Amino acid sequence: MNALDYQHVFHEIKNTVTLINSSAQLLNTKCPQLNTEPYWDNMKHEITYLKNMVLEISQAGSAEQLQNQIFDVNTLLKDICRFMKDAYPDMEWNLQLSERLPSVYADNIKLKQAILNLLKNSAETDSEYVTIETLNNDDNIKVIITDGGGGIPVNMEDKVFDLFTTSKEQGTGLGLAIARQIIEFHSGSLLLDNRPGEGCTFTITLPASNG
Repeated sequence: MNALDYQHVFHEIKNTVTLINSSAQLLNTKCPQLNTEPYWDNMKHEITYLKNMVLEISQAGSAEQLQNQIFDVNTLLKDICRFMKDAYPDMEWNLQLSERLPSVYADNIKLKQAILNLLKNSAETDSEYVTIETLNNDDNIKVIITDGGGGIPVNMEDKVFDLFTTSKEQGTGLGLAIARQIIEFHSGSLLLDNRPGEGCTFTITLPASNG
């Protein structure tokens, strides 16, 4: 399947999910008694799952769709951290940014989405804090995200970046897989250091810009 075929299929699925969701909302308005039926809650749960899945797939794109530019990752992380503080005000968000961090040549929107996926994964654990650190590592930069949320179950550790792997009731199992895909599109890597009972550390490595 080529890129045009993929986009056509994706839009067909997106349109179908949108129609199902709109029809369900209309039916719920006209027949409020449906809220007492267990099958109705199950259907709404599955529609929410499909909506989230379509949204996350749309954010992945492909390497050919990247709109790269030179930018400062520290500035991007400051913006992301402000957003996360508003979205999760009960968590402690710590920034430890290298003062001599080289710029990167990347798609800042896609990279932002990858980092947000990782941060949301940490925020939805039992952790009380998330620490975001940047390091200058010769020809690369590193973004290190650490939480204290108890870690990932050992039996899921090797599959954490696989599609549809999740331990969350409302999870799609796409967030971490898409984050890694986006980072690899940029010739980077995403590694997990899992500490069962303590927390997780995700390390993003990206090539520094030569510009």
